[in-house]
Order: sequence, then C-alpha cells, then structure tokens
Amino acid sequence: MGEADGTAFKPEALTRRDASGQIAKQLREAIVRGQWKPGDRLPTEQELATIFDVARGTAREALKHLVASGMVSSARGSGGGTYVVVPAAEDVASRLSEAIMLWFRAGDVSVGEVDEARMALEMQCVALAAERRTEADLEAMTATLARAQDPGIDMTAWLAADLEFHTAITRAAGNRILELAMTSVHLVRPLTNTVFVDLLDRGLIQAQHTAIFEAIRDQDPARARARLLDHVSHLAEVRAQALADRAADEVPISSLLSPGGTTDT
Repeated sequence: MGEADGTAFKPEALTRRDASGQIAKQLREAIVRGQWKPGDRLPTEQELATIFDVARGTAREALKHLVASGMVSSARGSGGGTYVVVPAAEDVASRLSEAIMLWFRAGDVSVGEVDEARMALEMQCVALAAERRTEADLEAMTATLARAQDPGIDMTAWLAADLEFHTAITRAAGNRILELAMTSVHLVRPLTNTVFVDLLDRGLIQAQHTAIFEAIRDQDPARARARLLDHVSHLAEVRAQALADRAADEVPISSLLSPGGTTDT
C-alpha cells in the first residue's frame, strides 16, 4: 500500500450545508481523477479536518461516506488508515441496479427502449460468448436450461431460470463493461415480462434457448446472433399481441411497478 502526497490535493471551499458530504464528493472526484490510486492512503481524519477547516467529526463522517461507496476501506492497527480500493464488480452492479430501479420508478423509460437496448447489447454479448465461452460457462447455461425444463417448476421460478440463462451468456462474453450495461436490462426484464407472461409458450422458449446455447457451445458467433434474433423477434411478436392497440414505446416501465415493490406477479 502506498501513501500519496496529500499536498497535491487542492480542496474547494465548503458551503455551510452538509460539509461532510461535500468533502466526500471532493475526495471521490479526486480518486476518479487519479489523485489517489488503488492502494494509496488518504489523509487522516485530523489531516482532513485541517485541510478543510472543519471539526474532526465532520471529516470522520466524510470518510464514512466514502467507505459506504466502496471506493475506500478502513484498516486499524499500525498500518491503519483509509485506503483507496477497486470496488468489486458485484458491488458496482448492485449499486447500479438500485439507481436504475429508482430511475425506472420515477422516470418515463419505455418498454420499447428496453427492447432496443437489449437487442444492441445482447447481440454483441452472444457473439463474444460464442468466441470466448469456457467449460464453466457452458455448465452454468446447461444448469439453467435443465432447471427450466422441469415440468413441475412454477412460472416465477421458470422466469428466474430464463433470466439466469441470459445472465450466463453475458458473463461468458468476458467483458465487464458490457456486463454492467446488461445489468440494467436484466433488472427490468421481469417487469417487461409481466406484459405477456400469460402468453408465453414455455416449450418454444426452451427450444430457442437451446438453439442459442448450441451455437455458443459450437463457437459459432453468426449462428448465435441469428438464434438470439429469432428469440427476441418472437418475444416482440408476443408482446405486440399482448399490448393490442398500444406500442411498446408507449408503455412506461413505471406503469408496470407496484407501489410497494417490483411487480404485481
């Protein structure tokens, strides 16, 4: 672990409101700019209190904000202090998911926009998955296909297996940026599925998933794209049938959310 030269950090003047939040924001921006790198130790509470001319308790609260964000961690003992860390991918995805869900609930993002984003992102993911998949990736996909094939599985569990299958494809692509982008799509798909869930032919969907899997297994990116297109096009047709006289672009995600949770199903 290193210790950066704190004298290079130039604090901005604070206003009277939420001083600890302002300090945390300045430190966070400095970390993003590379002022402090992973492994570097931030100034101590007392040093921050001096730098910003605030009480030590205010500086302590600012560091707590940073720890909560996952950008730094605190350690005790002789080598103690607050150190910059690289957030775990799952932690980033979790925070992104929470922010996106709030955005969906408060905004006017439509079902059509989700479909469009899914097509653009997953088409790339499925092709990369066909090129890069590992045996572990294939095993994960096989497990979800087997679970979905169980005749005794209820619709909720079946939809969860469906989502896990597509998530496994995303992971097999081996691109963490794409995986984070697909997080927003995977998060909202259970909501968009409520539009047509009663019309889904589970046997047909299973056959489409199997065809996608076989193309990935055979490392055939072009066929993987084609089979995914078949699948997504079919879902679009079923959704159009379910919506009757409404276009997907006219259905906001917020209208599919129940007041106290995610969906009514």
